[in-house]
Amino acid sequence: MRTFIAALSFVASALAYTVSQPSASQGWTTVGPNTVVWSRVNTDALNFTILLVNQDTSILPSKSEVLSAFVDGSAGQLTVSPPSGGFPIGTGFQVNLVQDPQHLTTIYAQSSQFEIKASPANASSSVPLVTQSTVST
Repeated sequence: MRTFIAALSFVASALAYTVSQPSASQGWTTVGPNTVVWSRVNTDALNFTILLVNQDTSILPSKSEVLSAFVDGSAGQLTVSPPSGGFPIGTGFQVNLVQDPQHLTTIYAQSSQFEIKASPANASSSVPLVTQSTVST
């Protein structure tokens, strides 16, 4: 009987919110846009709060920052705005999908650890160099 209950709880946990982005291979930048992508099943909670966490208090002094509260879980993705003071630079960040701002320790899903990198200063204003060649006949 215990084996059946353990197997059932494993199956139930496998059918819950999962975060696919950000990931170890696709982190964020300090400017963005930074997107959280998740999947869900219809038995998951209807909404959640997105929490940015890092256990290194020199990077994120409060250890966590609410990025968006009461997110519609059926949307599947959300572009998040930077917290006050902007996104910090560093490694070891995770995005947690939690119950709500009053229950930050009730975690529905976590991303893998990822890095937030500084954005290139002129990335949005760079223009590719176009040269014109003339051919004489």
